[in-house]
Amino acid sequence: MAGPDAVISSGPIPEGLLHEFEQLDLSPYEARVLLALLRLGSANTAHLARHSGVPRTSTYQVLEELNRKGLAQRLSVEGPAVWASPGREEVFDRLDAAQEERLRQHRARTANLRELLARTFPEAPEAAGPYCHVIQGASQVSTIYERLLSEVQDELLVFNRPPYSFPRDQVNDAVLDALRRGVKARALYQAPQWNDPEAEQFRRAMARYHAAGVEGRLVDDLPIKLALADRKLALVAMTDPVLPEVGFPTTLLVEHPGFAALQAEAFERLWETAKAVQEEYRSGPRGAVRLASTRSEA
Repeated sequence: MAGPDAVISSGPIPEGLLHEFEQLDLSPYEARVLLALLRLGSANTAHLARHSGVPRTSTYQVLEELNRKGLAQRLSVEGPAVWASPGREEVFDRLDAAQEERLRQHRARTANLRELLARTFPEAPEAAGPYCHVIQGASQVSTIYERLLSEVQDELLVFNRPPYSFPRDQVNDAVLDALRRGVKARALYQAPQWNDPEAEQFRRAMARYHAAGVEGRLVDDLPIKLALADRKLALVAMTDPVLPEVGFPTTLLVEHPGFAALQAEAFERLWETAKAVQEEYRSGPRGAVRLASTRSEA
Protein backbone atom coordinates (compact mmCIF):
# COMPACT_ATOMS: atom_id res chain seq x y z
CA MET A 1 0.00 0.00 0.00
CA ALA A 2 1.37 3.46 -0.93
CA GLY A 3 2.46 5.67 1.93
CA PRO A 4 1.53 9.36 2.44
CA ASP A 5 4.66 10.50 0.59
CA ALA A 6 3.49 8.87 -2.63
CA VAL A 7 0.16 10.65 -2.38
CA ILE A 8 1.56 14.08 -1.63
CA SER A 9 4.26 14.00 -4.28
CA SER A 10 2.66 12.25 -7.19
CA GLY A 11 4.53 13.21 -10.36
CA PRO A 12 7.44 15.61 -10.95
CA ILE A 13 7.19 19.36 -10.50
CA PRO A 14 6.16 20.93 -13.86
CA GLU A 15 9.05 22.72 -15.57
CA GLY A 16 6.80 25.67 -16.46
CA LEU A 17 6.03 26.23 -12.79
CA LEU A 18 9.72 26.03 -11.91
CA HIS A 19 10.52 28.59 -14.59
CA GLU A 20 7.92 31.04 -13.25
CA PHE A 21 9.32 30.77 -9.72
CA GLU A 22 12.83 31.40 -11.04
CA GLN A 23 11.57 34.70 -12.47
CA LEU A 24 10.89 35.81 -8.88
CA ASP A 25 14.65 36.17 -8.32
CA LEU A 26 15.11 32.61 -7.06
CA SER A 27 17.91 30.32 -8.18
CA PRO A 28 16.89 27.05 -9.93
CA TYR A 29 17.70 25.06 -6.77
CA GLU A 30 15.82 27.55 -4.56
CA ALA A 31 12.77 27.32 -6.83
CA ARG A 32 12.83 23.50 -6.70
CA VAL A 33 13.20 23.23 -2.92
CA LEU A 34 10.60 25.96 -2.26
CA LEU A 35 8.07 24.26 -4.55
CA ALA A 36 8.72 20.91 -2.88
CA LEU A 37 8.22 22.56 0.51
CA LEU A 38 4.98 24.22 -0.61
CA ARG A 39 3.83 20.86 -1.94
CA LEU A 40 4.72 18.84 1.18
CA GLY A 41 3.96 21.45 3.82
CA SER A 42 6.82 20.22 6.01
CA ALA A 43 9.54 17.63 5.54
CA ASN A 44 13.05 16.72 6.58
CA THR A 45 16.04 17.49 4.43
CA ALA A 46 16.22 14.02 2.90
CA HIS A 47 12.58 14.12 1.76
CA LEU A 48 12.99 17.62 0.33
CA ALA A 49 16.09 16.55 -1.60
CA ARG A 50 14.24 13.56 -3.04
CA HIS A 51 11.10 15.47 -4.02
CA SER A 52 12.90 18.53 -5.39
CA GLY A 53 15.58 16.68 -7.34
CA VAL A 54 18.28 18.83 -5.69
CA PRO A 55 21.38 16.98 -4.40
CA ARG A 56 21.12 16.44 -0.68
CA THR A 57 24.41 18.17 0.05
CA SER A 58 23.11 21.30 -1.73
CA THR A 59 19.66 21.11 -0.12
CA TYR A 60 21.07 22.14 3.28
CA GLN A 61 22.56 25.34 1.85
CA VAL A 62 19.41 26.10 -0.15
CA LEU A 63 17.19 25.73 2.93
CA GLU A 64 19.43 28.11 4.89
CA GLU A 65 19.13 30.69 2.09
CA LEU A 66 15.34 30.26 1.91
CA ASN A 67 15.23 30.69 5.69
CA ARG A 68 17.23 33.92 5.37
CA LYS A 69 14.67 35.19 2.84
CA GLY A 70 11.79 34.21 5.15
CA LEU A 71 10.51 31.55 2.74
CA ALA A 72 11.26 28.50 4.92
CA GLN A 73 11.53 27.90 8.66
CA ARG A 74 13.10 25.17 10.73
CA LEU A 75 10.75 23.50 13.23
CA SER A 76 11.83 22.81 16.79
CA VAL A 77 11.57 19.04 16.85
CA GLU A 78 13.84 16.26 18.09
CA GLY A 79 15.73 14.19 15.60
CA PRO A 80 16.52 15.11 11.97
CA ALA A 81 15.89 18.73 11.05
CA VAL A 82 12.37 19.37 9.78
CA TRP A 83 11.56 22.34 7.59
CA ALA A 84 8.19 23.98 6.98
CA SER A 85 6.74 26.57 4.66
CA PRO A 86 5.23 29.74 6.16
CA GLY A 87 2.23 29.15 3.86
CA ARG A 88 1.52 29.98 0.23
CA GLU A 89 0.09 33.43 0.82
CA GLU A 90 2.90 34.37 3.18
CA VAL A 91 5.49 33.18 0.64
CA PHE A 92 4.05 35.40 -2.09
CA ASP A 93 3.73 38.37 0.28
CA ARG A 94 7.39 38.05 1.22
CA LEU A 95 8.47 37.69 -2.42
CA ASP A 96 6.51 40.86 -3.24
CA ALA A 97 8.07 42.70 -0.31
CA ALA A 98 11.57 41.65 -1.39
CA GLN A 99 10.94 42.90 -4.93
CA GLU A 100 9.58 46.21 -3.64
CA GLU A 101 12.65 46.64 -1.45
CA ARG A 102 14.95 46.00 -4.44
CA LEU A 103 12.98 48.56 -6.45
CA ARG A 104 13.25 51.10 -3.63
CA GLN A 105 17.01 50.59 -3.48
CA HIS A 106 17.26 50.84 -7.28
CA ARG A 107 15.39 54.14 -7.30
CA ALA A 108 17.59 55.51 -4.50
CA ARG A 109 20.72 54.59 -6.49
CA THR A 110 19.45 56.15 -9.74
CA ALA A 111 18.47 59.34 -7.89
CA ASN A 112 21.96 59.51 -6.40
CA LEU A 113 23.59 58.86 -9.78
CA ARG A 114 21.42 61.49 -11.48
CA GLU A 115 22.58 64.09 -8.97
CA LEU A 116 26.21 62.94 -9.23
CA LEU A 117 26.13 63.09 -13.04
CA ALA A 118 24.61 66.57 -12.98
CA ARG A 119 27.44 67.80 -10.73
CA THR A 120 30.17 66.08 -12.78
CA PHE A 121 28.87 66.99 -16.26
CA PRO A 122 26.55 70.00 -15.77
CA GLU A 123 25.88 70.51 -19.50
CA ALA A 124 24.08 67.67 -21.25
CA PRO A 125 24.82 67.61 -25.02
CA GLU A 126 22.03 67.10 -27.51
CA ALA A 127 21.71 63.56 -28.77
CA ALA A 128 23.15 63.13 -32.25
CA GLY A 129 21.30 60.80 -34.61
CA PRO A 130 23.08 58.38 -36.90
CA TYR A 131 24.46 60.15 -39.95
CA CYS A 132 25.86 57.23 -41.92
CA HIS A 133 23.74 54.28 -43.06
CA VAL A 134 24.78 51.21 -45.03
CA ILE A 135 22.15 50.46 -47.70
CA GLN A 136 21.79 46.81 -48.72
CA GLY A 137 20.86 45.72 -52.25
CA ALA A 138 19.66 47.42 -55.40
CA SER A 139 15.98 47.58 -54.41
CA GLN A 140 16.70 49.37 -51.14
CA VAL A 141 19.10 51.74 -52.88
CA SER A 142 16.36 52.53 -55.42
CA THR A 143 13.90 53.30 -52.61
CA ILE A 144 16.37 55.61 -50.85
CA TYR A 145 17.21 57.38 -54.12
CA GLU A 146 13.51 57.99 -54.82
CA ARG A 147 13.19 59.54 -51.38
CA LEU A 148 16.25 61.71 -52.00
CA LEU A 149 14.73 62.94 -55.27
CA SER A 150 11.41 63.72 -53.61
CA GLU A 151 13.08 65.76 -50.85
CA VAL A 152 15.81 67.67 -52.75
CA GLN A 153 14.98 71.38 -52.88
CA ASP A 154 17.68 73.33 -54.73
CA GLU A 155 20.46 71.28 -56.33
CA LEU A 156 21.20 67.73 -57.45
CA LEU A 157 24.72 66.67 -58.45
CA VAL A 158 25.30 63.18 -59.90
CA PHE A 159 28.27 61.00 -60.79
CA ASN A 160 26.41 58.85 -63.29
CA ARG A 161 28.03 55.45 -63.80
CA PRO A 162 27.09 51.75 -63.56
CA PRO A 163 25.75 49.76 -61.88
CA TYR A 164 22.20 51.09 -61.76
CA SER A 165 19.36 50.36 -59.35
CA PHE A 166 16.94 51.86 -61.94
CA PRO A 167 16.88 50.63 -65.57
CA ARG A 168 19.40 52.85 -67.33
CA ASP A 169 17.39 53.01 -70.57
CA GLN A 170 14.28 54.31 -68.78
CA VAL A 171 13.45 57.79 -67.53
CA ASN A 172 12.88 58.19 -63.80
CA ASP A 173 9.82 60.41 -63.33
CA ALA A 174 11.07 61.43 -59.88
CA VAL A 175 13.96 63.26 -61.55
CA LEU A 176 11.56 65.10 -63.87
CA ASP A 177 9.36 66.00 -60.88
CA ALA A 178 12.40 67.50 -59.11
CA LEU A 179 13.22 69.57 -62.20
CA ARG A 180 9.65 70.83 -62.36
CA ARG A 181 10.00 71.98 -58.74
CA GLY A 182 12.91 74.17 -59.82
CA VAL A 183 15.75 71.90 -58.73
CA LYS A 184 18.96 72.55 -60.71
CA ALA A 185 20.59 69.29 -61.77
CA ARG A 186 23.99 68.50 -63.23
CA ALA A 187 25.38 65.08 -64.16
CA LEU A 188 28.84 63.81 -65.05
CA TYR A 189 29.12 60.75 -67.32
CA GLN A 190 32.02 58.50 -68.25
CA ALA A 191 33.03 59.17 -71.85
CA PRO A 192 33.72 55.48 -72.69
CA GLN A 193 30.27 54.52 -71.49
CA TRP A 194 28.58 57.45 -73.27
CA ASN A 195 30.33 56.80 -76.58
CA ASP A 196 29.81 53.04 -76.54
CA PRO A 197 27.93 52.12 -79.78
CA GLU A 198 25.70 49.83 -77.73
CA ALA A 199 24.67 52.62 -75.35
CA GLU A 200 22.13 54.23 -77.68
CA GLN A 201 19.17 53.53 -75.38
CA PHE A 202 21.09 54.99 -72.46
CA ARG A 203 21.87 58.16 -74.45
CA ARG A 204 18.22 58.47 -75.47
CA ALA A 205 17.10 58.30 -71.84
CA MET A 206 19.70 60.87 -70.79
CA ALA A 207 18.58 63.13 -73.65
CA ARG A 208 15.14 63.28 -72.05
CA TYR A 209 16.69 64.54 -68.84
CA HIS A 210 18.82 67.09 -70.71
CA ALA A 211 15.80 68.37 -72.59
CA ALA A 212 14.03 68.83 -69.25
CA GLY A 213 16.89 70.89 -67.83
CA VAL A 214 19.68 68.58 -66.61
CA GLU A 215 23.16 69.75 -67.61
CA GLY A 216 25.54 66.96 -68.62
CA ARG A 217 29.29 66.69 -69.19
CA LEU A 218 31.77 63.89 -69.92
CA VAL A 219 34.88 62.83 -68.00
CA ASP A 220 37.24 59.96 -68.67
CA ASP A 221 36.44 58.09 -65.47
CA LEU A 222 34.30 58.32 -62.33
CA PRO A 223 35.78 56.36 -59.40
CA ILE A 224 32.47 56.15 -57.50
CA LYS A 225 28.77 56.57 -58.12
CA LEU A 226 27.30 59.58 -56.32
CA ALA A 227 24.06 61.51 -55.88
CA LEU A 228 24.39 64.71 -53.83
CA ALA A 229 21.28 66.57 -52.67
CA ASP A 230 21.47 70.23 -51.64
CA ARG A 231 25.13 69.73 -50.62
CA LYS A 232 23.86 68.14 -47.42
CA LEU A 233 23.06 64.52 -48.16
CA ALA A 234 25.13 62.07 -50.21
CA LEU A 235 24.25 58.64 -51.61
CA VAL A 236 27.56 56.97 -52.44
CA ALA A 237 28.06 53.59 -54.16
CA MET A 238 31.53 52.02 -54.15
CA THR A 239 32.27 48.86 -56.09
CA ASP A 240 34.60 46.22 -54.67
CA PRO A 241 38.13 47.33 -55.68
CA VAL A 242 39.21 43.70 -56.17
CA LEU A 243 36.06 42.09 -57.58
CA PRO A 244 34.00 44.99 -58.97
CA GLU A 245 31.70 42.70 -60.93
CA VAL A 246 30.56 40.73 -57.86
CA GLY A 247 27.27 41.88 -56.30
CA PHE A 248 25.78 45.34 -55.98
CA PRO A 249 28.32 47.89 -54.68
CA THR A 250 28.50 48.92 -51.05
CA THR A 251 26.21 51.94 -50.78
CA LEU A 252 26.25 54.56 -48.03
CA LEU A 253 23.71 57.24 -47.22
CA VAL A 254 25.69 60.00 -45.49
CA GLU A 255 23.84 62.89 -43.85
CA HIS A 256 26.85 65.04 -42.98
CA PRO A 257 27.42 68.59 -44.30
CA GLY A 258 31.21 68.30 -44.12
CA PHE A 259 31.29 65.10 -46.13
CA ALA A 260 28.80 66.54 -48.63
CA ALA A 261 30.91 69.68 -49.01
CA LEU A 262 33.97 67.60 -49.92
CA GLN A 263 31.99 65.62 -52.50
CA ALA A 264 30.61 68.84 -53.98
CA GLU A 265 34.12 70.27 -54.26
CA ALA A 266 35.26 67.12 -56.08
CA PHE A 267 32.27 67.41 -58.42
CA GLU A 268 33.04 71.05 -59.20
CA ARG A 269 36.71 70.32 -60.02
CA LEU A 270 35.73 67.53 -62.40
CA TRP A 271 33.00 69.70 -63.91
CA GLU A 272 35.46 72.48 -64.75
CA THR A 273 37.58 70.21 -66.95
CA ALA A 274 34.79 67.97 -68.30
CA LYS A 275 33.69 67.97 -71.93
CA ALA A 276 30.26 69.23 -72.81
CA VAL A 277 27.68 66.80 -74.16
CA GLN A 278 26.32 68.05 -77.50
CA GLU A 279 23.05 66.58 -78.75
CA GLU A 280 20.69 67.10 -81.66
CA TYR A 281 17.01 66.37 -81.27
CA ARG A 282 14.05 65.99 -83.46
CA SER A 283 10.38 65.71 -82.58
CA GLY A 284 9.07 62.18 -82.50
CA PRO A 285 5.53 60.77 -82.20
CA ARG A 286 3.30 62.64 -79.77
CA GLY A 287 5.94 65.33 -79.27
CA ALA A 288 8.44 63.00 -77.57
CA VAL A 289 12.06 64.16 -77.72
CA ARG A 290 14.24 61.71 -79.60
CA LEU A 291 18.02 61.71 -79.95
CA ALA A 292 19.14 61.98 -83.56
CA SER A 293 22.92 62.05 -83.05
CA THR A 294 25.46 62.78 -80.35
CA ARG A 295 29.01 64.03 -80.16
CA SER A 296 31.22 65.55 -77.51
CA GLU A 297 33.62 68.45 -77.69
CA ALA A 298 35.96 70.20 -75.34
